[in-house]
Amino acid sequence: MRSTVKRIIIILILMVLPVISFAGDPWKLIVDTDGITLYAREVSGHPEAQFKGVCIVRRPIETVGSVLSDIASYPRWFFKCIEAKKIPAENSSEPHFFLYVAIDTPWPFSDRDVVYKTDVTIDYESGKVVIQSIALKRPFIPLRRQFVRITDSEHQWILERISFDRTRITFMNRTNAAGPFANYLSNPGIRDTTINSLKNLKKMFNHPDATEKIQQ
Repeated sequence: MRSTVKRIIIILILMVLPVISFAGDPWKLIVDTDGITLYAREVSGHPEAQFKGVCIVRRPIETVGSVLSDIASYPRWFFKCIEAKKIPAENSSEPHFFLYVAIDTPWPFSDRDVVYKTDVTIDYESGKVVIQSIALKRPFIPLRRQFVRITDSEHQWILERISFDRTRITFMNRTNAAGPFANYLSNPGIRDTTINSLKNLKKMFNHPDATEKIQQ
């Protein structure tokens, strides 16, 4: 009985999370190339759009999940990421933690950084993982002089098991770049980050030595 209730709660969370955080206009397909589809839509109350990228990789969901959980490796594949780390906190745990990310921003603009509260939900029965990250508005860690701190951003990764060795990856991203040039930087930055991060992941997983490299 207790396990049944727990399963129902997990399913409800998976169904509600995308609706709560990412309600907006219908998606519009803007790119379909190299096995990656990219969509965009307007979100009420935000000047920047939200982007969604989708692709399928020939790797088990456990392998994909292990890469996303390896925070220190983000600069290898997350577009323009120059630093990523977990922030120690008393209320952190394996599925709930705080994440710091620093982003290289094109000259002459200052680089950006952001602190996310990240929650991971796993439904083992359906083979689905949801990773939800929401930027903190308060300065959880001290501001760094050379960075502009982003305080309005939402990321969501959804991993879905298609078969033993195939996984669908969905990456949804809405980020206000902050600072006086936010309206100029936000949409191009979100678009490039969404599609290029997926391209980098596909390239990594399709490499002949992908499994060995990931284990290393």
